[in-house]
Amino acid sequence: MNYGLQFLKLLGRGVLLLASVAACSAQNSPLPTRVWSVGPLSKSAPVMGGVIVGSGTVLTGLRADGQTGSIFAATRRVVFARDRIVIASIADATEKQVWQLFSLDVKTGEIKNSREFVGFGVRAIFATDDGHIVVSGSSVLRLTPDLTDDGSFDYHATGHRFGRVQNISPDGSTLGNATSPGFELIDVHTLKATTLTESPLVDTSVSSKAVVSDSPRWFKDYPKAKSFATLTDQQGQHLIFHGDCGGRPQFLRDDRVLTASCKIARILDTQGNILKTITLHDFLSFAGVSQNGKRFALQVATFSGMHEVKHESFVIYSVDTGEPVAEVAPDVAALEQSWSALSPDGSMIVVGSPAKLTLYRLP
Repeated sequence: MNYGLQFLKLLGRGVLLLASVAACSAQNSPLPTRVWSVGPLSKSAPVMGGVIVGSGTVLTGLRADGQTGSIFAATRRVVFARDRIVIASIADATEKQVWQLFSLDVKTGEIKNSREFVGFGVRAIFATDDGHIVVSGSSVLRLTPDLTDDGSFDYHATGHRFGRVQNISPDGSTLGNATSPGFELIDVHTLKATTLTESPLVDTSVSSKAVVSDSPRWFKDYPKAKSFATLTDQQGQHLIFHGDCGGRPQFLRDDRVLTASCKIARILDTQGNILKTITLHDFLSFAGVSQNGKRFALQVATFSGMHEVKHESFVIYSVDTGEPVAEVAPDVAALEQSWSALSPDGSMIVVGSPAKLTLYRLP
């Protein structure tokens, strides 16, 4: 008997068996579950019980209501707040600047409350760690999940001529306020500000104790680098990343920073050590993080033009391992990036726009 040949046959069968088991495991792995889809979300197109009312069509030919043309706005237009999902949409983009806020029931997608802002210039909405909403505009408002007032922050109250809140810490505890020059961290519960630095600072993300930014540019030290990530805390400024493509650095939690741009994402610690590198075939950008610091999302997209999305999906990753755990795709293609937000515990993700908003439960 040719024992060598027999061994090779058995080895081959073992490899095929392992491959078959792996394939079955992949096919049987849990997938995201669609909970509901609603839209269009406006006073002229009401929503009832999570279904579209009116024409009965599913937005044929509508390009996401024209409100998904900004990567910056994509993570600042929809949030989870306790048993609600709140969105901020433009109702009138003329000089009146009319904005509408809608508070939807998480279980059904039904509109429970709405509110209109005229001339407020809504820059962003954020979810706090105590289930409230912060609206950043010409001032800063703290609202309950049903959109009633619960406090405010006046940019000029502390003697500054300027203020701009455009980021909240991943855990939902702290806002960043660029006072130009200088920078403050604002407690979301008390709306009291603490000065972080008197130097000029442009923030791309904040934590409960620090700021990261894609500026300044450290060309003198690294003339060949095209992208930088600088962390500023009470000890000063620290360069934590330089390279070809880093994008706008984002905190994933106090001790983790994400750089995501082009076709590569990196998870760093606050000393600049690269803990995980994610390389994809398509372009990617940041799409949200859960308040518990366990999961984050990336938009993965192909483009037919300079900024014309051909296809997009959202891949959810583990912050600790950098491994993907789920993927969802919006039904309506964005202009540049669909709105997205992860629930505080990372168990759900909402994606879309006022044209169509969809909630998924994640495995």
